[in-house]
Amino acid sequence: MQIRALILAITAAMTLMATSLATMSIASAADSSSASTDAVSKKQERANNRALSHSVRQSLTHVKGLDSSHINVPARGGSVTLEGSVPDPSQIDTAAGATRKVAGVSSVDNRLTVGEAGN
Repeated sequence: MQIRALILAITAAMTLMATSLATMSIASAADSSSASTDAVSKKQERANNRALSHSVRQSLTHVKGLDSSHINVPARGGSVTLEGSVPDPSQIDTAAGATRKVAGVSSVDNRLTVGEAGN
């Protein structure tokens, strides 16, 4: 009789361990799927930033009287920075105004400077 009770106890313990391992496996799988979702999210965020930067650069090239050839436009989460130089001081405000009109731009950090023509 004692052997039978011992076998039942061992079987119960093994069943409990198997259930615990299965639960830990499921939790681990959920954690890794969450991590891959974050990676996709970051990838999409980078793509959105590149698209916004491209839209702003395209917009600046269509502004009459603005030389945008020396303007860099990094974007991050709707915030756009204008870096570089323009040949005339009035073009600094013109570039900032045109950037604010682009869809998706939430703020503009204008760091443009006046540079010599041809440089």
